[in-house]
Order: sequence, then C-alpha cells, then structure tokens
Amino acid sequence: MTPTTLIRAGLGLLAIELRGTGEFIGYCGLTVGNATFEEPEIAYELAARAHGHGYATEAARAVVEAARRTGRRRLWAGVREWNAASFRVLEKVGFERSGRVDEDPERGASVWMTRSLDQPLA
Repeated sequence: MTPTTLIRAGLGLLAIELRGTGEFIGYCGLTVGNATFEEPEIAYELAARAHGHGYATEAARAVVEAARRTGRRRLWAGVREWNAASFRVLEKVGFERSGRVDEDPERGASVWMTRSLDQPLA
C-alpha cells in the first residue's frame, strides 16, 4: 500500500502540534503493527517536555473517533507493563485490558488493550 492509500484507509501517523505555536510535540495514529488492517493498533509518542498536559489523551480521542467513522469495529493497543502514563491515556479513551500479554524479559511485557468502536466517546 502507498502512504496515500493508508491515509484514505484511516491508517497512518500524524504529527501532534501545539495550537498556538505549531511546535511539533509528537505523533498519534493507527498502524497495523502487531494488529491487523481491520482492527489496527493505536500508536502515540510525545516528547518528554509535552508529558502531563493531556495532549496524548486529546490526540488519542481524535484518533479513536476517526477510526469509528471508518466503520472499524475494534482497536488494539500494546503497552509495556511499566508505562503507567500510557495505561491512563488508554483507559480515559475507553480501552480495557484484553487478557493478552506478550512476555519480553529485556524490555518488559506488552499488555494488550482493546476498545470496541460500537459506541462514540463519552
């Protein structure tokens, strides 16, 4: 698939920029990653200076709602077990633990979370 096809299909990563300045602070979007085209994985990363301001939650909300509008039924997220901040972001936008855990003794286990897209965000 070309990048244009991916964007039309609702896949891809987009820049997160501050509204007032346009400063790039991270990215968020949907990838196939360790998931599937039909049930993609949400991915996001912010610069350390942008942590703790709600930007990741705001971006994740926008991506979840956009994914819902594509007609997809479910999203996935893989989170390292030590990443408490990402767990909080995902829980705020309706993700729940799926029960799947991929062990990785070197980097920490990946806990898989999922979110049904049947309902819009509250």
